[in-house]
Amino acid sequence: MIPALRDYARVGLVHHLLYPESTTDADHHEETLATFAEREDIETFDCCLPFGDERRQRLIPRLRACGKVRLAYAAHLFPFRHLTLATTSASEQGLARLILTDQIEQAAAIGATGFVFASGGPSAALAAEANHQALADMCSWLCEQLARHGITALLEPFDMDIDKCFLYGPTKVCADFVAAGAENFGLELDLAHVPLMHESFAQAIRNSAPQLHRVHLGNCVLQDTTHPRYGDTHPPIGLPGGEIATPELVEILGLLLDVGFLGTEERGDLVFEMTPWPGKSVDETVADTFTRLDLAWQQVWAARNQPES
Repeated sequence: MIPALRDYARVGLVHHLLYPESTTDADHHEETLATFAEREDIETFDCCLPFGDERRQRLIPRLRACGKVRLAYAAHLFPFRHLTLATTSASEQGLARLILTDQIEQAAAIGATGFVFASGGPSAALAAEANHQALADMCSWLCEQLARHGITALLEPFDMDIDKCFLYGPTKVCADFVAAGAENFGLELDLAHVPLMHESFAQAIRNSAPQLHRVHLGNCVLQDTTHPRYGDTHPPIGLPGGEIATPELVEILGLLLDVGFLGTEERGDLVFEMTPWPGKSVDETVADTFTRLDLAWQQVWAARNQPES
């Protein structure tokens, strides 16, 4: 008998990409997040709050009472492409901390246990040692601020030369960076970024395992530069031309089992980050994704229980 995946993982979703207009329309953000938090098919989720005190005050009690656990606050509204955490400018560092302070306050207000962020640029090829030191200083400050609320800072590795072109970067570099940091510092590994980072799933998962707190599952387009979803756009899993479909889910789930991220004693947070299928609703997209997930899980266990010849 195949055990239930949800006995090994807390399955969740990321709000903002299922409702992409939420990043530009604060009212849409509020409306969709309020109903999204009530989904009965997930145990956890990633979100951020829209700007506007009245919107936030309406959302906060609903999120705190939604019954979900281990929420992650994702700093999606931080302009990482324009304002990097690795900046060497004192005024830009001050502005970044001002924005992050607001985001930390919102994370604490909704009861989040994780705070997902990125390094931002410059790319590793263009960075100076001063950029690395500036990021280290920023992360130290961020961890200190989050520790006051019992929240773990979760660095998310991104590509360095395809789309985002951020400073960090390779999973081994990120893992070593996090390991040298504060106690409340960990990794959130997005498997949709791994092909864009020129790494294998095995390499990325094994490098990240000691510091791995949360996993995102999604898709990306890498091979066809003319594809409308080329780069880090998080198309749904199984999209033609993409890098991740059911066979890749089988590999990923097996690797996560091997490193102990999925398990019955300590269930890992397995969160899908994707935009809806073209022409399909959010619910149809989620249903399709969870069907693929269940099929992949069945194949993992079937392969592990084949009789030896």
